[in-house]
Amino acid sequence: MTTLVVVPMKDPAHSKTRLAPVLTAHERSELAKRLFCRTMSVLQISQTIVSFDLAVVTASPMIRTLACHYTSIVIDEGSGGTLCTSAEQAATWAMAHDYTRLGIIPADLAAPDSDDVCRLLSHDEQVVVCPSLYDGTNALLAAPPRAIPFCYGPNSASRHLEAAHKLGLTARRLSFDSFRLDIDTSSCLSQALAQDESLVEEESA
Repeated sequence: MTTLVVVPMKDPAHSKTRLAPVLTAHERSELAKRLFCRTMSVLQISQTIVSFDLAVVTASPMIRTLACHYTSIVIDEGSGGTLCTSAEQAATWAMAHDYTRLGIIPADLAAPDSDDVCRLLSHDEQVVVCPSLYDGTNALLAAPPRAIPFCYGPNSASRHLEAAHKLGLTARRLSFDSFRLDIDTSSCLSQALAQDESLVEEESA
């Protein structure tokens, strides 16, 4: 398979709005950038072990510039995109460029791990889902890229798998610790800070 792994990313200035009760706008922006760079660095390491191309879907000039540091393809998101529309754009782009498999990994994982990325990409089912703590989708593989409709939102891990089963596709649910926690709420941030207190402090210093 030829695989494209995509990281959708908003402009940091408009990211992490649900953390407004506990972080300032500057802290939220810096946290979003730090998490994005951490995820991209882990994926770059993974590329030395497993063959795949790396892309970012974004409308942010700042993120386009950062993506270049990771020799990443940049797919223009346009304006007002949701995670579902970003995934659709990535799938359309991947199909147009002859990729046979699409991976989607969020930019806000608390502790992504290159070994888990490689284990994920070693699976050959048509749909593979790594759930978050709350049944969100924190990694998705689809072969071909448009194998299933994208349904990000509450309980999306179960809904993605249900879509695959309804279409008669081979599917697997994988639970990796490094994919379980994404930082989107104050509760998730508290859990992440319990393991890494510098997550916010270093960025906002």
